[in-house]
Formats: sequence, C-alpha cells, structure tokens
Amino acid sequence: MPGTFFSLVIFVICLGPGFAYSAIRNLILPERTSSSFRETTRVVLASLVFDGAVLAVFAVIRVTAPGATPDIGRLVRQGSGYVRSDYSLLFLWFCILVVAAAGAAAMAARLLPRGPGPVSVESSWWLLFRRYPRQIRAKSIHVGCELVDGSYLSGTLKHFAHQDEESGDRELALGAPLRYRTKEMAAVQPLLGHQFVSVSARQIKFLTVTYLDHIPTMSQSAASRGTDSLA
Repeated sequence: MPGTFFSLVIFVICLGPGFAYSAIRNLILPERTSSSFRETTRVVLASLVFDGAVLAVFAVIRVTAPGATPDIGRLVRQGSGYVRSDYSLLFLWFCILVVAAAGAAAMAARLLPRGPGPVSVESSWWLLFRRYPRQIRAKSIHVGCELVDGSYLSGTLKHFAHQDEESGDRELALGAPLRYRTKEMAAVQPLLGHQFVSVSARQIKFLTVTYLDHIPTMSQSAASRGTDSLA
C-alpha cells in the first residue's frame, strides 16, 4: 500500500483507466451485480493492462526521442532531486500518460464485444429494449403495460433499468403520448397533462412492445416481396 499521501494520490490516479473501463461497460451492457472483491479486481486488472500498454508506448517514444521525454534512469537514481529540477516535463508526461490510458480504456470498453457463453446471459428487457431494436434500427419503441391490478398504461420508452437480474426493483420510464385505462374503464384514454411516467416492474403483469419506424432487414424485405407476388 502507498506510504505517503502523494503516493496514494498517484496510486488512485493510476486506477483511473480501470474505473473508466468498468463504468463505460456498465453503460453499454447490462449492469451486473458483482461482489466488491470482483469489482475491485476488474478495475485493478484493467488498470494494469492499459497502464502497461501506455508505458510500453512511452518506452518506444523514449528510445526514439529521448530529448522530449523524462529521463527515467535519473528519476530512479535521484528521486525527488530530479523531480524538483524537471518537474514541469514530468508533470506534462504524467498527464499525457494518464489521459492516454483512460482514453484507451474507454475506447476498448466501447469496441470490445461481450464474449459468448453463460456469462453473457442478458435480461429480456435488455433484449427487447436495446438489442432487438438496434438490429432492425428502430427509431422509437412503444410499450404497453398490463398491470397487476388490471389497469393498462402505454407510452414511448424513454428509459429502462439495465440490471441483468430480472427483479421487481427495476423501473421503466415512458413518455408521451401516454395512454391509460383503469380496470373499470372499457377503453384506453389519453393521459393528458403529463410528459413522463415511471412504472415499477413489480406492478407489471406483462408487456407489449412495438418497434416504430424501423428499417426492414433483407430477409424481411424478401419475405414481403414473396407475399406480394403470391397475392
């Protein structure tokens, strides 16, 4: 563990790439509930990978352009004495390396696919609201919710919880045009005067999902042409 406050700050900063990688992966993939040990291990290992990659690039730059980079040998031999004599160059390169490592981690988090197998199991909400609409390039999603008390609520999907676990603690956020029907009403009526509504998964009996303004795939277009020719 770091022995001084300054070394502690450096240690935390060096973990930045791992934190950036983990945070962005949780934004673009279903969020998983992990133990503190597993999450810490993921952050540390990712930081080691990206910090190591950036240091390898720095080593190449050091060999090709020694005058523009800090002298690591002097830093090891002289320590704080070299830091005081050339602190501006050291600080500049420290910032460059930290930003480069964090940027590489963020890019990798967005580009690397999730591997196959049981660890990549995704919830039905993620499939219905993220994977399937992206495959057909749907512009919006209309969701109808039959609630446990017999009432009905529908609207345009604005947000949904990203957890892998299909628990009752998740929520949907629906936006206009909103429509609502109580269990006593015969027809669905517009829900006027409101822009958004939040629905708890615990209150939903089942969902209906409609993808609006999507672009047909080649197989769908071929099937449509086949149907037209038969007609």
